[in-house]
Amino acid sequence: MKKYLIAALALAALMTSCNSNTWDVTSDLSVDKVDPTQGLTPLAQDPGMDYAPLYWSVYGALRQQEKDGSFPNIFTEKDWDEAIDFVATKLKPYGYDMLVTDGFAAMGGDNGYMTRYSRSQKDESSPEIELSTIIAKLKAKGLKLGVYDNPFWLHYSNPNAIIPGTDGITVGSLRYNPEKDKDVLHPTKNDQFGWVLTDHPGAEQHFEAFFKHYADMGVHFIRMDFLSWYEDGMNYSDQIDRGYGRERYVRGMQWINKYARKYGVYVSLVMPHLKNNAIIEKYAGNMIRINADALEGSWYRFSENNRGSLRGGWPNSENAFDGFINWSKISGRGKVRLDGDFIRLGSFASDDEKRSAISLPLMAGGPIAVTDYPNAHDLTFFQNEELLALQKDGFVGQPYKRDLWGIDGEIWYGQLKDGSWVVGLFNRDQSAATRSVTLSQIGIHGSWKARNLWTHEDEGTVSGTISAEIPAHGCKILKLSKL
Repeated sequence: MKKYLIAALALAALMTSCNSNTWDVTSDLSVDKVDPTQGLTPLAQDPGMDYAPLYWSVYGALRQQEKDGSFPNIFTEKDWDEAIDFVATKLKPYGYDMLVTDGFAAMGGDNGYMTRYSRSQKDESSPEIELSTIIAKLKAKGLKLGVYDNPFWLHYSNPNAIIPGTDGITVGSLRYNPEKDKDVLHPTKNDQFGWVLTDHPGAEQHFEAFFKHYADMGVHFIRMDFLSWYEDGMNYSDQIDRGYGRERYVRGMQWINKYARKYGVYVSLVMPHLKNNAIIEKYAGNMIRINADALEGSWYRFSENNRGSLRGGWPNSENAFDGFINWSKISGRGKVRLDGDFIRLGSFASDDEKRSAISLPLMAGGPIAVTDYPNAHDLTFFQNEELLALQKDGFVGQPYKRDLWGIDGEIWYGQLKDGSWVVGLFNRDQSAATRSVTLSQIGIHGSWKARNLWTHEDEGTVSGTISAEIPAHGCKILKLSKL
């Protein structure tokens, strides 16, 4: 459980659009009686927003503190200095330009919005660090700050602070009131984050001020977590939170779309149920988490954990490989990107596994989110410029088939802007195996010059079929260029 999140949210929710239920859904249409996307444009279609980021997160350090039971979890100013220097020297030259907070540490604010993060020393009584201090440290090294926060949450020491843009509505009034709010799904459960119902006055103004707050500081990347707990309170099959209902959740997503676009903020959605084929999240997020948490990493978390099992709610998939395959149906250029969570490369057992853990997110058009401090050898996997060129191109690939068990889900392909193609052959099996693909079946015709993006070697001319022996848990990534 992530500590110290003082949250409250408020959003007014009445569905104002209506149509004949003709949009593409596969679950019960009663989930959305009207199309919640009417009048919205996907965030990815805004200028400069069609990409997946390369960044470093404090997650690894704070997750380890939580695992060790060293409460309180603190990322000190000295820790920030070390992390910033590491990223500036080891990762920034390869395109990683951002450090991102996470939710294990203190998130302080006085008037409804976070202005401080963690503490200056490993001491719970030490001062919290001003976000402006962290931003200044990053800016001095040509880096940016991304934050872990959520417009559904409030951060305040003063409940009587006035919500910007309202006529005297206070942030404290946005909280759940059991005397008035009678339609929550599970009123006997506790609010894990101090959620606020979305039909309280001032909610939309709070959302807009949230985005303006960060944009004014120069923060344009926000990871928004625990969304399933707001929608219905569910996590796996467990009832965790009260749950405030689909209608309130959807309205919040609509506001996220509206104000993220207005203030130029990139939105990463974490722990969403993705109901109705992610009908609203495809518009409200630039990026969507599609699998359970990485935790300590390993091939098990990446590929094997409950393989082949899909749920109707969070997490739909318990491993990243299944998540990328399943949700490839909604991703693409100008569409939402898929997030397979942090890459804890030191947890993988072989270089073959490490190559796959880097290759699949890039083949799927997703981010590379580094955490921890990889050693010199492991850093080379994050520094593969030929493979990182996919991210710079905005590349989004797809599997040959959305097959979680068969090898067709292990064949990935896509086209770069210059007309060349990238083909990825993966092997999730425990032993070496042959992977083959007939190029015409994936829309590639003629003869092409092949380049191996991991060995950095040309492999001659290919046409017709590509076939290779792939080691256990390994991959082969080929770029096919015009002759």
